[in-house]
Amino acid sequence: MNKSLLTFLLGYLLISFTACIKKEVTPLADEGATFVKILGGGFPATLVKNPIDFVTTPQTITVCDLRRDAANSDALAKTTSVIIRDDTAAVRAANANYIQMPTAWYSLIGATKTGGMGGTYSVNFNPGDFAKEIRINIPNAQVMNPSSLYGMGFTITGVSADGKISFERSLVVEIGAKNPWDGVYAITAGTVTRYTAPGVPANDVLSGSLVGNPDIFMITVGANTVAIPPAGVLGGLFWAAGNNSMVAGVDGIRVTIDPTTNQTTATSAGNATFGNWAGQVNNYVPGTKTFNLAFRWNPTSITREYTVSMRYRRSR
Repeated sequence: MNKSLLTFLLGYLLISFTACIKKEVTPLADEGATFVKILGGGFPATLVKNPIDFVTTPQTITVCDLRRDAANSDALAKTTSVIIRDDTAAVRAANANYIQMPTAWYSLIGATKTGGMGGTYSVNFNPGDFAKEIRINIPNAQVMNPSSLYGMGFTITGVSADGKISFERSLVVEIGAKNPWDGVYAITAGTVTRYTAPGVPANDVLSGSLVGNPDIFMITVGANTVAIPPAGVLGGLFWAAGNNSMVAGVDGIRVTIDPTTNQTTATSAGNATFGNWAGQVNNYVPGTKTFNLAFRWNPTSITREYTVSMRYRRSR
């Protein structure tokens, strides 16, 4: 009897304790709500890159991908209106050098906009919709400066009464115009010939490791031209044993590719004597995404002659 009584008391206490716990737990205020978010967004704004081809034919890209996480089927059957700010402050915070994309350069798809730069976008989720995209159509990307980067900012500021704004509410999109050769490359082979006096060369072999080389940036500056910045600047050419292709008076290299023959021509605005090294290989190999360049300058005094092969590593 004592054992039965003890078991009964323990059971009673356990039930009472559980009941107390249930009474003290209250549902979250947002439980059962419908949330609207920007896919990949955050707060503060996250940054994504969306390069386009530097061509004159129209291109359409997605700049803001919206999602409606409906609480249930009844919520999904409703219409949800969303207001999104053209967040110029977020663009400036992401990169002070970004240029705001002029509205005259594109047409808007998937949203209506009130006001110009800094205005607001309106998007409606109709019954059954859970995804919406804001896209832009750029008729001619060559109105853009390929040496510049453009930014568009999106921040959800309001939703209709049946919805709430997610933490994933803000996004900045970087848009840059790039030709097919734009990217980050690595040196795979090459030589440097430095004539310290007429007929007295000093040869150096360039590093041949993809892993051990610095990133070499080749930046779009025209439909068929990429530029390699000067040494000491982002992506400048640096060589083994301290040799540096960008000596005083040479302001970076521009490489123009013939899209039909894949032959290349190297020039430099900083030195009129800079050019292709006659009789050497100057081309682009599409199959391996490799540049083979041979260039020289100052041929009548202290000559510099270089050969270099650079293989594509990643997008810029």
